[in-house]
Amino acid sequence: MKKVGILIERERAFSRDLCLGIIQHAQACKDWELTMIDIESLANPSTLEKFDGFIIRAINKKIVKIFSATQKPVIDLFEEMTSSPFVRVMQNATKISQIAVRHFLQHHFTTFGFFGHEGIAYSDLRKDAFIECLRLHHKKCHVYNTPESTVRDFENNVMIREKYNVNKEKKSIISYIKKIPKPIAILCSNDLRAHQLISACREIAVKVPSEITVLGVDNDEMLCAFSSPSISSIDPNAYGIGLKAAQTLTDMMNGKSVKNTIRISPKQLIPRSSTEAFPLKSRPSWISDALVFINSNVSKRLSACDVYRYVKRSHTVVDKAFRETLKTTVSKEIQASRLREAHRLVTTTTLPFTTISHLSGFSSMQYFTRSFSAIYGKSPTSVRKKAQK
Repeated sequence: MKKVGILIERERAFSRDLCLGIIQHAQACKDWELTMIDIESLANPSTLEKFDGFIIRAINKKIVKIFSATQKPVIDLFEEMTSSPFVRVMQNATKISQIAVRHFLQHHFTTFGFFGHEGIAYSDLRKDAFIECLRLHHKKCHVYNTPESTVRDFENNVMIREKYNVNKEKKSIISYIKKIPKPIAILCSNDLRAHQLISACREIAVKVPSEITVLGVDNDEMLCAFSSPSISSIDPNAYGIGLKAAQTLTDMMNGKSVKNTIRISPKQLIPRSSTEAFPLKSRPSWISDALVFINSNVSKRLSACDVYRYVKRSHTVVDKAFRETLKTTVSKEIQASRLREAHRLVTTTTLPFTTISHLSGFSSMQYFTRSFSAIYGKSPTSVRKKAQK
């Protein structure tokens, strides 16, 4: 039996999904014996001698030193800016940012921000990737500058105790909210940060999502649902990260060579209430309501007439406003919304195409296939195969 030690915090959804991915591989191997290691037990490093390998989150230099001394194979799942002595399996910060920027631009945002823990590696990786992705679109980013005193609290309170008391930086967060231009779309370093930002907005009567649209990362479903409004979030594929880490550790314990750094692509963005906004300048206010209505009812086979009735205006008025503001028509916007949803389902699920056709609001399977192929240049089957690779 291979004895494998796991040092991963277990309270947050992201960490639990990491563990579930590891468990999946362990059960498939049938010769793994998993043991959870508590940070307190590291006071006696000799307890690590019985293990054949480790999957850990090396959150500080002390942990790095202890596990380096074992001279056993180690996989590190903690995102770090600097070089690590261990093989690392990480989220792909660039692809996470690309998903966020694409979503914000589809919602017609022109002003952007990042709210994270400056000075914390995983947050800085996402911040830098987000800024670079925006730069490619000739956009700038309003970054929240975390007070140094609260950065020092991060490791002990969030990573170890899995708690975070925002009271220490409440004034700083509120100052940031008041200072940034609005409307603005903000990517948060994780769902906890998104929850804290929304809570601060509510305290000073700043509207989410109409004034500040908030997007998290991790898709912690409980935290996202308990927030008001509920938090849209990017699923970073923590399960896949854990699974790949376990597979890589097996290779290492069998003497095979592996890459020093392996990045796992995120799954998808799960839209909820915190990003249901379309901040369009020089437009009738009801156009944003119409766009939210279209995107929220993509599976209901909407027609342009449904939109006219919803905004309580004539087709002449609505079509003219769409052409002047969005350079499109109501019917084309409905179709674009269907195709975006279809592409998301094709690339991130294994649902049958007949089901995807129905969920995306297409009237028939043939119409779905023809429309999808015309826009994306490939059939749904080809697009799915490429995404699975």
